[in-house]
Amino acid sequence: MTLGLITHEDVARVVRMELVVGIFNGMILGILLGGFILIWKGDMMLGLVVGLALSLNTVLSVALGGAIPLLLRKVNIDPAVAAAPILTTVVDMCGFFLILSLASTFLL
Repeated sequence: MTLGLITHEDVARVVRMELVVGIFNGMILGILLGGFILIWKGDMMLGLVVGLALSLNTVLSVALGGAIPLLLRKVNIDPAVAAAPILTTVVDMCGFFLILSLASTFLL
């Protein structure tokens, strides 16, 4: 972005590439954490909920991490200053929502 190689029209392409990486990482991390929870607590449903929440949050975070800086630059806001706090806040809120909503759906 600093060199001007990525333009506003590249948002969809960047997000698509980030999603591929996010899905791959999310699946691996979700399986690892879910397996760890299964071994540690002996509860398959708890492992599934935690692993699924981590997987979905990983996919969401990489998609937003690719899109937010480009969108901020489009509205003339310096992405180096604004992207990190926005991304951190949104991903944390979504992570809490995911774990709590999945837990209330599958564990109650």
